[in-house]
Parts: sequence; structure tokens; C-alpha cells
Amino acid sequence: MKENLKNRKTLPAWWRFIAYPIIFMFYEILFHVAIYGQIDKYIINPVFFAIVVGILVANLTSIFKNIGNAVTSYVLVVSTFLIYLVQYIYYQIFGTFLSLVSIGGAQNAMDFKVVLKDVVKNNIGWIICFVIPVVVLVIMQLKFLIFERPSGKLRICGGVGVVVAFVVALLALNIHGRGNYSPYQLFHNKFVLEISMNKLGVLVTTVKDGTALVFGGDEIEEFTLNEEPINIATDTDATENHTELGNDTDATEEIVYGPQIDEDIDLSQLYYSTEDESLKNITAYFSNQAPTYENEYTGMFEGYNLVFVTAESLSKYGISDACTPTLNKIMNEGFVFENYYNPLWYHSTIDGEYVNCLGQYPSSTEWSFYKTVDTYQPYALGNALNEEGYASYAYHDYTFYYYNRSETHANMGYDFKAIDYGLEIPYYTPYSDLDTMEAVYEELISKDKFNMYFMSFSGHLPYNYGYNAMSLKNREEAEKLTEGMGLSEEAVAYIAAQMELDKALGFLIEKLEEAGKLSNTVFVVTPDHYPYGLSGSTYNELAGEEISGDTFEEHRSCLGIWSPSMEKSVIVDKYCASVDVLPTILNLFGVNYDSRLLAGNDILSDSEELVIFSDHSFITDKLKYDASTGEVKYFVDERYIGPDYIDETIEKVENILSVSDAMIEADYFSFVYGK
Repeated sequence: MKENLKNRKTLPAWWRFIAYPIIFMFYEILFHVAIYGQIDKYIINPVFFAIVVGILVANLTSIFKNIGNAVTSYVLVVSTFLIYLVQYIYYQIFGTFLSLVSIGGAQNAMDFKVVLKDVVKNNIGWIICFVIPVVVLVIMQLKFLIFERPSGKLRICGGVGVVVAFVVALLALNIHGRGNYSPYQLFHNKFVLEISMNKLGVLVTTVKDGTALVFGGDEIEEFTLNEEPINIATDTDATENHTELGNDTDATEEIVYGPQIDEDIDLSQLYYSTEDESLKNITAYFSNQAPTYENEYTGMFEGYNLVFVTAESLSKYGISDACTPTLNKIMNEGFVFENYYNPLWYHSTIDGEYVNCLGQYPSSTEWSFYKTVDTYQPYALGNALNEEGYASYAYHDYTFYYYNRSETHANMGYDFKAIDYGLEIPYYTPYSDLDTMEAVYEELISKDKFNMYFMSFSGHLPYNYGYNAMSLKNREEAEKLTEGMGLSEEAVAYIAAQMELDKALGFLIEKLEEAGKLSNTVFVVTPDHYPYGLSGSTYNELAGEEISGDTFEEHRSCLGIWSPSMEKSVIVDKYCASVDVLPTILNLFGVNYDSRLLAGNDILSDSEELVIFSDHSFITDKLKYDASTGEVKYFVDERYIGPDYIDETIEKVENILSVSDAMIEADYFSFVYGK
């Protein structure tokens, strides 16, 4: 063997200082094209940093003798290959990237082996491309490479090369300027996972993500306490004039709506009651937030029963009177929200559910719902309505340990049931929402006032007849109802899956009507996220326009709030999002809460219009701002918007996201309410 190595025609020792930079540049360019579909102007920074890492790896494989260097080489290259491959596959399944700090919980998200198998099969070409550098390295070693230790002079040159390349990469950060979410800002200041992947690349993003894992995420801004009291009586924006007719005379009554606050909370007193700097800073932040105000809908459903559904992958484009008549009724005969968005957050379903249930934004560096188990959540509907004498139940037709729902939902005040945890229904993949409703409805109807939360499951991907039992179950009916519409098989399979939830809600409505409880029951239905399990072409097909991949319109969604007691629908054209659902329900049910302490706002109040997305893009009533590109689409004449409006809104968005995360870390509600 030694003789063969001695006689082999080999490359000179400096080969690694060329080969490894090429390998890592190849990976960054390949990943960029695979995810974003093109090589754009932002590829330059990932390439520069790939060169730095490549030279560093060349040095690390020069420390030992032949075998040691070879082992080091394969460990580093294969590890890098796996990082790129896992990120690519995870993105293909969930439409977002996997954070290192989230890997502990990602086993839940990746539990659907059939989905993983399909993604691998459908992306085998890209996967082969990711394998190429490893295969080439093996072949090269067999033919030309010996991992001998280079001379001391070459190793010194290699060390200098790393420093020079790193300095050049740092200077190159200035190529795109130092504006908001530029490569420079992302590297030195604000870390945003989604944008960082695009503008800094996988390697740098992974390092920054690892730094967040060890040292925590970005620190929040320092705020100054505002000790000015809220002036309730003179807030003219919260008034309405009502004309009452009678006896041939007109009487005008001015109603002054009060702020949606908890009058028992004194933020100044709280601020001075603690030495904890985090609690003080969060309190100072809230002292500067204006509350929203009560409105004509405050307490409209006080004392009503509540059915609140987070609908797995539901889309407004899959709802119709023909196929899903109950969902269609809920979405169009009550409160109709025409500009409602349901952004996809960092950890898919569990983050979507977190936002719906708690009115806060999740963290990219935590499994936020997990963190709430040891916190006090007074505004969660279970806890809030239990105080009003309700019996609160939560159901999910999948395993109880999935995403730790048996703990998170109990902490929200619900008596929680799931598969192998009090819910006994026939086995399917996925399980049936209708079977679930048939199994639990009597428990609800037997109560004087009930509060039901349901995380549906029948609408889960994949959407085909081979692996989705709900699509197969409703296939014949769905194909008949969509006949002549020219829909693809995947589109019809998706509709068929969602029909199971529609039947479940239709069944519950029927049973409530029989029990005489329907008229005083409110239904709230909203998705956890858009149906990323659909191919882009099928999603566009259902929408009737090109929305797949659109930063904003991909997430345009549906929220239905309906009760049979409503005589007519209420059209709401305000820009709003899933984070606003909880405070809106609290207002409608007349629950006392402090609007300053939630990230979301009562949609029916006087709140500003603001929709925030996971990459820090946002929509207001004045414009759309795409954080990844810096592009702005104005709804009004930009001359009438202050020159600092965008920068001020960006700062507002970052503060809202940071404080939401900090609240969970500090268990802030326990501090506020003395728990």
C-alpha cells in the first residue's frame, strides 16, 4: 500500500487551497439556485465567505499526517454536505429554513416519513448535485490525492490566506450598502434567518445561528419608562355619534369608548417594583404603547359558547359553497376579513398555532410554545374564559405528545385530549376530523357554557390518493363536485382532504341546533399556515393567479367569525393577521384584558393596520415593504408619507418581534399578575 502511494502520480500539496474553496463555492451557488431559482446580485457575499471557509478547511486538513488529515477532510466535507442537504429538504417540505436551536423539536416536524420520501423522490436531481463534491473527493483521493502534511511555509501562507480572505469578505459586505437588512446589517447587527440565507449564505447563517444557540439572540432595544397616564375621557378618536329616532325628534348621543386596558395594572409601579433589568425594560416598552379602544362590537358575544378551530393548511382558495358549504358559511356570513394574512412562521404548524392562541409572535431561536409551559398565560382563551365560568376543552386528532400539546394546551386552561390521551377514534393517516367531532360533541353540549379549541388534522399533506386517507375517503364526492372545473388531481385531493373538516363542523352545527345551543355559539376558524404541501403550480391553480413564492400574497388567507345570531355579515377591509385573532375574540366576548401587552390588536378596534411576516417584511394601510429586496409598493401617494415612515415602521416591527420573545423568556405575565 505504501509502495502504491509512493508510486502514485499525485497533485502538489497546495491542491487543497484550491479544491476546498471551489467545493464550498459550489455548495453556496447550488443552494442559492435550488432555493431561489437564479443567481442574483446577492450571491457575491455567500461566495466570498465560502472562499474563507474553504481556505480554513484547507488549513485544518494540513495539521496532521496523512490519515488524520484525510479523516478531518471527510468529516468537514460530509458535515457541510449534510447541512446543505437538510436545509434544502426541510425548505422543500415546510417552505422555511431549519434553525439549529430548533433541531431538538424538529423530529416532530419530520415525523411524516411518507412526505419525506416523496420530497426526496421529487428532488432527486438536486440531491445528486449536492452529493457531487463528496463523490469527486473520494475519486480524487483514490487517483491523485495524498493528504500529506504540507511544509511549514505553505501552512503559514495558508493561515495568512484565511485572514486576507476574511478581511476581503468583510469589506465586500459594503457592496450593497449599509441599509436595512443589507448583508452588512445582517452580519454585524440584526440577524434574520430567512434573509441571511439569501444574502450571507448557508455557512455564515449556520455560524450566526450557532452563536444564537450559545449566547442567545439579538438583544432588544433599551426603552425609557413613560409615566404619563392614559387620558381616557378626551380621546376623540374613540368616539362615535349615534342618532336615535323617536317621537319625530332626532337625538344625537356621543359615545366615548374606553381603552382596552386592565385598570389594575400600573406599569410605573411595576417598573419600580423589580431590579430585574429585563422585566424593567419590557415594562418600559409597554408604557410607550397606546392601547386600542373598545368599539361597537365589544361584548357582542358575551356569554356565548365558543368553537375555535386552527385549521391545518386551510386556504381561502380551497373553500367553496359546493365542496365546503359549512366553511363557506363561516367565512362569508359573519365577520368577513378581506385583507387577512396568515404568515408562515419559523416552525410551521406549532408556530402558527402559537400565534393564533396567544396573540404573540414566536421566536426564530426557540420553540416558543414549548417555552410557555412554565409561564402564566392569562389571556389564553382557556384561562380567560374559565374565569367566566366556562368549561374549556381542546382536541387534536393526532398523538398527544406531538409538539408537547398535552402540556402547552393544559397550560392555556384546556382539558386536552388527543390520540392515546383520551381521544379514541379509528386509525387513519391522517386521522378524521369528523370522527373526532363525533367522539367529543356530547362532552361539549352537556355544559352550560363551553369553550372548545380544535387543532384539525385531516387537511395535512400530502395531497394525493395514495397516502392521504381523507383525500381518498372524499375522492368520489370531491371529483363529482369539481367536475368541469379543470382542476388537477392534486388540487382535487387537497379539496377532498379539507372536506373532512367541513363535515366535522357541519356535524357539530347540526348537534348544537338539536340541543338548542346553536344560536348562542360562535365559530372562529383560521389556518395555521398556507398549504405549503401543495406544489406551486397547484396553489396558483386554486388561487387563479400567480401567488406561489410571493412574499405577501402567498400568505393571504381566511378568518371566519360567525354566529347564527348575526343578522347580516360585517365586511372588514382592514389589513390584519393571525396574531390579531386572540385580542379580537377577547373583545367580542367582553373579556377584560390589557391591549398593550399583546403583540396583536383587536381587528375591530381603532388599531393601526400592520401585518408582519417572518422575514420582517410588513404591510400597513400605506404600503407593502419587502425586507429581503427593499422594494416598496405604495397604496397612497408617497409624497404624503413622512420621509422616516419606513425606517420607523421597521424599528417598530423589530421591537414587536423582540419583545414578544422577551416576554416568554421573562415569564412576564407572572410578573404583571403576581403569579
